[in-house]
Amino acid sequence: MKFNIFKKKPIAVHYGEEGKKQMAQPIFNEKTQSIELRIKDEEFPLRGFPRHHVLHGPLVPLKRYIKNLVIEQLVKCLPYKIPDENLTPAVRELARVMNLVIESEDEPEMKHLMTQMKDAVCMILQEDDAWRFRLQWAAEKLDIKKFKLNDADKYYFRGKSFQVDK
Repeated sequence: MKFNIFKKKPIAVHYGEEGKKQMAQPIFNEKTQSIELRIKDEEFPLRGFPRHHVLHGPLVPLKRYIKNLVIEQLVKCLPYKIPDENLTPAVRELARVMNLVIESEDEPEMKHLMTQMKDAVCMILQEDDAWRFRLQWAAEKLDIKKFKLNDADKYYFRGKSFQVDK
């Protein structure tokens, strides 16, 4: 499947207005009880309603704070890195999945950021069993079918510099 955009690898799909033409329309999907975005000339609707002005407006400082202050500063505080094989089973499984994400990243900066995030999250969960138990409890409650990427998710994910089909 390829995007209906005239680029080999799109940086992003345009969700808003282009000139005076409406390129995307949010609609409520009765079956899933959620909002999705119908994008002109695209094969699939996009689950959710990403709003460019929010993502690139008020969320920018929050995203920058999480990236720069939380992840990068947290990594500097880590006393050491625990090898994945020495982690508890739940944390080892999370590390395994995070390694898959890291391997599938095309962007070097995201690959580096995900590696830092993995090291920090795994250290915290390994050493703080209260957080680990809470995460394990929450993970047991997940309906994994609702997390699974569908064809439409994969279609749009391919435009995010990620090897979703790996």
